This record gives sequence, structure tokens and C-alpha cells, in this order.
Amino acid sequence: MARWQQPRQTRLIVYTTEISITTWNGLATALCPSGRIQPRDALIFAIGLALLSFTLLSIFANLLSACLAMSGIVTYVLVYTHWLKRHSTQNIVIGGAAGAIPPLVGWAAVTGELSWTAWLYFLIIFLWTPPHFWALAMMIQKDYAKVGVPMLPVIKGDEVTAKQIWLYTLLLIPVTLLMVYPLHVMGAIYTIIAVGLGSVFVSKAWSLLQAPSDQQLARSLFKYSILYMMLLSAGMAVDSLPFTHQMMTALTDHLATALSNLPIG
Repeated sequence: MARWQQPRQTRLIVYTTEISITTWNGLATALCPSGRIQPRDALIFAIGLALLSFTLLSIFANLLSACLAMSGIVTYVLVYTHWLKRHSTQNIVIGGAAGAIPPLVGWAAVTGELSWTAWLYFLIIFLWTPPHFWALAMMIQKDYAKVGVPMLPVIKGDEVTAKQIWLYTLLLIPVTLLMVYPLHVMGAIYTIIAVGLGSVFVSKAWSLLQAPSDQQLARSLFKYSILYMMLLSAGMAVDSLPFTHQMMTALTDHLATALSNLPIG
């Protein structure tokens, strides 16, 4: 299978999408509860943004990316926020699919299709979401309890949450290596980065499992999870650069030459 094509453009679109969503969520959280923006006005503005994004992607990218973006919005608003968030402890597991859609949007916008690599990136973010958000929920579970949001640590407690974080982390790490085998879209640089980052992630999840009520461990895991996803994605981009391919090819050829010159017997 060919190496990952056009990584830099894909990363740019994915990151821009995620930044836009994060910025709007922050503004809505800060302004709507204070009464400075009426819910009706916020709804109209949100619908306008959704339609505008669909139109822009349809015109300047393709219909597939536009439909994927709209599916992410619908999943986040209806499935996660309206239905799961206040009714299930598994809210961020199932709702996490909405947060994993941006890579599909970016991939479709650049390539016009969805490959196994794109779906694997989706799966990586999907599995990363529970440890990330549950660590945050353990830190601020009193706030969730006050407003009636049934996050896992609020309903089941810290010990159960820490076990779930541990299990999802153990699932996540080998899945990241599927980029190397059997897909063969990543090489040695990504492998080293993924294994190194994953080892730290597992270590932090294990420490939290041993002391589930330790807020500092939960905070450390939450902060690291952000760094983990950023560096893992950066590792994909670096591994896909032509310079990296040339460097690894030259290194492999040099090593092969050195081994062939070794005396045998």
C-alpha cells in the first residue's frame, strides 16, 4: 500500500476544524449561561454556521467532506448533547464518535475518499476520548454532580472510572501501531514516537489505577492526554515528509552496506 498521501494539508484542515469547534464551544459556555446571548440567537447562529460550513466544503472541497462535517454536527448536538450527555454514563464513549469525525472530514476534503488509514485515525481518536475526558471528569466531578450530568466518576466512582481508563488505554496503544502494520502507511519514526508516547500514557493510567482518588494523578493524565494526541499526530506528519523517507532510505542503505562488508566466519 502506498504511503500516506498529502499529510500536511489533511492536518491543516483537521486542526482548523477542531479549533473552530473548540472556540465556539468556549464562547457558548461563557456567554449563554450569563444571559448575554439568548438561546434562540445562539441556535440561529449555530445553524447558520453549520449551513455555511456545509456550503463552503461542498463548493471548495467536495460533497463527501461536507456530509461528514454535517454528520459530526448532528451527532454532537442530537446524539451526544441532547440525548446521551444527561442520560448515560457512557455519554462520552458513544458521543466521542463526533469528536473523531474531523480527521475523516479533512481526509475526504483532500483525497475525495475515505481509506482504511482515515478510519484508523478515527478509531484512534475514538479510543483516546474516554481516558481523556474521564480524567477531566474525575477532576471536576463535583461540578458535574451539581448540574446533574451523569459522568462515570459521579455515578460509579473513581475506582470504576480508573479501571475503564486503564482498559481503554491498553486498547488504544496497539491500535496506533496498526498504522505501521498491517496498513504500512507509517514507518520507523512514527513507530518510535507512538511506542514512546504510549508507554508514558500506560504508566500514567496505571498510576491512576493504583490511587483512583488522587486528583493530581487524574490532572496529570488529563494534561498528558492532550500532549499525547498532539505529538502522535505530529509524528504522523513528520513520518510522512519526503525528507524523512529519504533519510530513512539512506540510513537503511548505509546499514545494509556496513553489514555486507562485515567478515563472515
